[in-house]
Amino acid sequence: MSYDGAQVHKSLLPLAEGVKVEPGAVIYQGCEIGHHSIIGANAVLRPYTKIGHHSIFGVASVSEGHCSIGDFTTIHAQCHITQGVSIGNCVFIAPFFIATNTPWITTGQHGVLPSAKPEIKPTIIHDNVRIGANVRMIPGLSIGHDSEIDQDCLLTHDVPAWSHIRGGKDKVGREI
Repeated sequence: MSYDGAQVHKSLLPLAEGVKVEPGAVIYQGCEIGHHSIIGANAVLRPYTKIGHHSIFGVASVSEGHCSIGDFTTIHAQCHITQGVSIGNCVFIAPFFIATNTPWITTGQHGVLPSAKPEIKPTIIHDNVRIGANVRMIPGLSIGHDSEIDQDCLLTHDVPAWSHIRGGKDKVGREI
């Protein structure tokens, strides 16, 4: 089914009040989109992605499904949210963010035997977090509430609440 130049699964129609879906977006069955939210052009929401009220899921961003994104949250352009990730309320994520969930690329469906099962370790981002551009997280991490992550960081450890991570790999700058 088409909605304003996008492909929206028919079971989701009509969409909640004030929802805007830009051209080229693809929204699969089982998704939930809160009122007054925006789904950017060419964004993909795979099955069972939940987006809260007054939130933005940016241009060419992808949710791999079974994800939860809170109210008043902005996922900027070209972000990749892997399966099972939980993102809180009032979070801002700048472009090119990657949240991973599979610690070993050699397991599961990644070019190995079909009997291998992938190990999934979803990421959790708590409320009021700010994440700069080009941040990457290894699987299974948690970013505590009210934290800031500067651009170009690689996160390999949990981030405590009220932290400021700066300049590169896991450098805790200060508590805020």
